[in-house]
Amino acid sequence: MKNLYFPISFFLFFQFIYSQEGIAFKANKQLYLHGNSILIGNNILGDHPTEPLMDIGIPNDVVKMKYIDVDDDETTFSSSEATVTNAPEKPKIAHAALYWCGLYPSEKGALRKSGNKMVHVGRGDREGNVNTVLFKTPNGSYETLNGKVIFDSYGTEVFTTNSPYVCYADVTSKLQDLATINGTYTVANVKATEGEILGGGSAGWLLYVVYEDASESPKYFTTYNGLVEVNKEAVEIIFKDFKSKEDGIVKTTIALGAMEGDRKIKTDEFSIFDKKAGGFMPLSNKVREEKNFFNSSITMGNGLFTDRNPNSANTLGFDLLKMEIPNPKNALLDNATTQANLRFQAKADRFYLFFVAFETEINKDFLEEKSKAIADTVISAPAITEISEPIEEEKQKAMVLSEKIETKPLQKETSENKKPKENVIPKKPVVLSEEDKIKREVRIQSMTVPGLASGYYLVTNVFSVTENASKWSQFLTEKSYSPQTFVNPRNHWNYVYVANNKALKPVYEKWKAYKGLEYFKEIWIMKINL
Repeated sequence: MKNLYFPISFFLFFQFIYSQEGIAFKANKQLYLHGNSILIGNNILGDHPTEPLMDIGIPNDVVKMKYIDVDDDETTFSSSEATVTNAPEKPKIAHAALYWCGLYPSEKGALRKSGNKMVHVGRGDREGNVNTVLFKTPNGSYETLNGKVIFDSYGTEVFTTNSPYVCYADVTSKLQDLATINGTYTVANVKATEGEILGGGSAGWLLYVVYEDASESPKYFTTYNGLVEVNKEAVEIIFKDFKSKEDGIVKTTIALGAMEGDRKIKTDEFSIFDKKAGGFMPLSNKVREEKNFFNSSITMGNGLFTDRNPNSANTLGFDLLKMEIPNPKNALLDNATTQANLRFQAKADRFYLFFVAFETEINKDFLEEKSKAIADTVISAPAITEISEPIEEEKQKAMVLSEKIETKPLQKETSENKKPKENVIPKKPVVLSEEDKIKREVRIQSMTVPGLASGYYLVTNVFSVTENASKWSQFLTEKSYSPQTFVNPRNHWNYVYVANNKALKPVYEKWKAYKGLEYFKEIWIMKINL
């Protein structure tokens, strides 16, 4: 059975509803496979550079934050470690993502007296390039990662008091190259404000890994990221388009990353919709209370995650967790579940949510259905290079032409150079042919394929692997279509089409009839040898 890795631009199976400031969550990865996941991470600010903070009663905003730096490397200013211990010896890595984040309004922060009150002041402009960190895998040396900035509020009109940011880097290939993924991972030079800022400082990193394992049940994994402030107005996330496994207790796991959850302020909640009760049920475990779920801790399951250095019990506003959603007797997620609703809310406290991963056991037939529909090496039509390159060339030509036009000096009209006006004959309205009207509505691409009959072709998919084209054709045959295939001589890709004609209109009519179907979302018309 094929495992499926879906780039999120093709399939979107969740809904995110929010009205808080920040940036909306954007899906990052979806996978359907037999496998499991790993989450590790650590904070990067503390009250001491190397010693763990075990006092859980200290609130974030009274600590004069210092960079944690445990690596005995003079070239780094911050570093912390976390260890993977129980992974299979040599798993096939499907996806590995590194995130890092921090509150970073200035280099230093301090509390100073101003008149009769104390105020927070910043010192030193913050350094740029928050997206550059050092990453060390087990038994390896530091590598520089230049990640993607998901959101940085510095210099904007939102979150001006603490300026949170979050960054991301795909490290899948780095973990795939390891002899084993068990061992200690180190992340260094994550930036944040030292000292005191309003609400308290916070910073840290996480590594989320999905791997294949034939002994595991089939699962649906999805990850996405953003940065939203969760406060009095609830943030709700709705996961859709999966089917729970056919029988037995359905196991569902959630992984979360957040900043600035304060253990001393007990008003934040994480809940799941209970369709039987008709309302949201707050979640909790032995470390996380219903009314204080985000409490400055790093937990796995029901306990603290301690395979890290330092292994602080109080992570000062950095929350990281992976936990199974309690589901006794399938009370919340039964064997017919196709949707899960999660909600985050706070009242007196606030926190910044930046990472969520959802994984649940799925129906074997559902996985098989996905396997038939889309092979794991499908190449989407819009990404075909022989189509996009000419378009880009035309864009560049247009830009050059526009620059020439814009930079040409305008000549002021005078009596000397003023030309007599000519009688202007009104232009007749342009009457488009039926074919031209169709071309304005439908994306039509062109190519030359020696030996293939000239005309218009309705292409449903394109594959770099012949076997996958055959599987897709078999799927279409079972759906009562008559698929055929041709090969592009330029790249040897296999194009599967379901209609062709010398004239455009008959193929256009088929396009209109098919384009609304779920498995035909990417169909397009190809003009060949014309």
